[in-house]
Amino acid sequence: MTPDSVVQPLPNSVAQLQCGLGWDAQSETELDLDMAVLALTASGRLAAGKEGFIYAGHPRHASGAVQLLNDSITGEGDGDDEQLLINLQRLPDDITKLIFVVNIDCGEAQQQDLSHVQNAFWRLLNSASRQVLLHQSLSDSQWQGITTLFVATLERIDNQWQLVSTLKPSPLKNLNQLLHHYL
Repeated sequence: MTPDSVVQPLPNSVAQLQCGLGWDAQSETELDLDMAVLALTASGRLAAGKEGFIYAGHPRHASGAVQLLNDSITGEGDGDDEQLLINLQRLPDDITKLIFVVNIDCGEAQQQDLSHVQNAFWRLLNSASRQVLLHQSLSDSQWQGITTLFVATLERIDNQWQLVSTLKPSPLKNLNQLLHHYL
């Protein structure tokens, strides 16, 4: 946890969550943001190896508990450009932490970074009540040279889920590096 992290216990009544990622289409160059989730065990490694990494190339966990619904490559349109659903009751017991990540697809190769993204946000909602549990603005000039951000974690502690707002850059430049770091 970073010093400015905010820890918020989720009420036990929250069973399903929805993540949303949105950004504005770029007029000068196409910029593709991607949302990913790392499903980790208590050892800090991906649950069931690569199966624990949910992203556009592997949009559904085998349990059905985590599912990426769509993969926008432009950010066109209002609201969430990408959505992800999480059913906390269906998560296997060995998954003790979910790390939420936002990345620019091919950002390093295309010399793009998160400082150029317009009106970007990531949010987490209680699916049943539509209550926003966490809303992170991702547009900031401080993200120069950064292509990957850790935006939040959800950690199971004594059968209680704790939501932690992290919003910190990752030294890892792409989803492949991220995958191999947690294998």
